[in-house]
Amino acid sequence: MPGPASGRTAERLTGMEITPQAVPAWALTGAWGLAALVLALQVWPLWRHLRGSGQEAARLLLVLAVVLVAVRWFNTAPLQGVMLHLTGATIATLLVGAGPACWVMAVASLAGVLMGAAWHGWALDFLVTGALPVGVTAVFSRAVRRWLPHNIFVYVMGNAFFAAAVAMAASVLAKFAVVAWLGSRSAAAYLVATPLLMLAEAFLTGTLMAVIVVYRPQWCASFDDKVYLWPERPM
Repeated sequence: MPGPASGRTAERLTGMEITPQAVPAWALTGAWGLAALVLALQVWPLWRHLRGSGQEAARLLLVLAVVLVAVRWFNTAPLQGVMLHLTGATIATLLVGAGPACWVMAVASLAGVLMGAAWHGWALDFLVTGALPVGVTAVFSRAVRRWLPHNIFVYVMGNAFFAAAVAMAASVLAKFAVVAWLGSRSAAAYLVATPLLMLAEAFLTGTLMAVIVVYRPQWCASFDDKVYLWPERPM
């Protein structure tokens, strides 16, 4: 009678193992090229941010990088075939802008590689958990500023809470799409975790940004007191 070992062998032979499938070499090469292009395009925004704010901006970037690296410690790496964690991408985008935020997220992904908590290597991890949520946050925040009333409540709920939820959904669903394409059974775990991670990321981001705009608004590049404290139109 076949034992557990032979059952696992049969499962591997059918190509339905739970462990992550290898990403094709051409896809990894393309990911490295795209990641390098994204960072290259953000060199000038990063330099402009540092030049405009000086040492305070450099210190903020350093602290932000350390915090986001610490966030990467809390991940599901022990779960076989599933890599889930909070990103902090919306916080970084709102504080320093999309360009510098991409570089901070690249550092966080590099730390993930060193900690064994990167998703399919640095390039894919950065694109899916860094560049993608940063881009989604930037677009969402621009839409909020354009179409919704200008006040502090809208800023916190729109730019921070809901933007973080949408950005996290984009990141996790991108992982789901790639894992499903690779044919892994772990793809369903990403769908199940999406609403939970959306809520967690939104709560963390909304709470932190509310505290920052009240006590340290000078740290937040996206917050303008002339816009949000003295709105041009009523709510």
